[in-house]
Amino acid sequence: MSHTILYFIMFFGPAFALIISIGLMVQAKKDLIDYLFALSFFGMSVWMFQIALFSTDMINNWEYAWYLTFIPVPLIYIIPPIMVLRYRWVLASTFKLTRIHIFLIIPSIIAFGILLYFPFSGHEKMSGYYPGLPIMSENFTRLPLYFKITYITAIIPNLYVSLLMTPVLIQMLPVWRRDSSNRISKPARMGYISALSIVVSNIMCLMGYIYSLDLVIISLLLANAATIYVYLVTQRHPDYHRLLRSETRKANYEKSRISGLDVNVICTRLHELMRDEKVFADEELSLRDLASELGISAHQLSEILNEKIKKNFNTFVNEYRVAEAKAMLVDEPQRSILSVGIAVGFNSNTTFCTVFSKIAGESPSHYRKQKINV
Repeated sequence: MSHTILYFIMFFGPAFALIISIGLMVQAKKDLIDYLFALSFFGMSVWMFQIALFSTDMINNWEYAWYLTFIPVPLIYIIPPIMVLRYRWVLASTFKLTRIHIFLIIPSIIAFGILLYFPFSGHEKMSGYYPGLPIMSENFTRLPLYFKITYITAIIPNLYVSLLMTPVLIQMLPVWRRDSSNRISKPARMGYISALSIVVSNIMCLMGYIYSLDLVIISLLLANAATIYVYLVTQRHPDYHRLLRSETRKANYEKSRISGLDVNVICTRLHELMRDEKVFADEELSLRDLASELGISAHQLSEILNEKIKKNFNTFVNEYRVAEAKAMLVDEPQRSILSVGIAVGFNSNTTFCTVFSKIAGESPSHYRKQKINV
């Protein structure tokens, strides 16, 4: 009975990751990053399913057990870089696939080549060589060289993802050091816990493959808990990824500022606050509030705006508001002029129309009419 419950819990994680992947794919509006997230969770599902088969005796006597657990290996090699790219996107302003990302599939191609060598290995069937782990067991020492290589190939992804995720953890470390009582910092700290759990569970799994499959089971249970944890966090905080990105930048910015970096660092962070976090949408935003976000005094921010950016505070903020309003006027033609103005941070229709006309050279209604009729 206890084994049945344990197996259910072990296989629940892969099934849940698969459901998340399907949920991402059926969304009405999808960007490239949504496909990346879906592929990431699908790969995690396959990977955790394979680990579950490896670490239990459910299929040990089955003729095709070796094939079932080793055929997914080439796909599993693609998952570590995809997981890292997912975090890299969360921490960056944009995400774009480039030609250099093609090299990320080379380990997968190598693993596929090793599996294709089986017909030339001189072995007619695999059932006699399964299971062959852990590596320190007598079962492994009796294996022919080809099967030793395939088993080692199957467990290297655990080391691979740990190495790739370590720089991400280092980049996110300032997030963990921020004030934990800060309401906005909490979901970002949850993101750090999630990334840390990936590394810890994979190192534990690798050690289990070497010394004891009991460790593999524990690592899988940890990975299952982390998957459910991430899902619950994103449900509680729908803007979780934006918060994680914002808090990571803010933490790294504070660290850089303390180290004495120049005004360019402050300007970069200032534009990130406006462009990515859209702080201008707060109609009560003041010079003091924005300076507080940057960790400098209102006088220092005023000087930077005037000397470096060549604009005063009101002009700087209103230009971002008008730019956002232009996009909303065209993208949401059914939305009223007043509603657009309030959404971008103006407190009245009169103020919105006046500022919009001054910056854009025409009224909001005339701008919308021209753009929609083009």
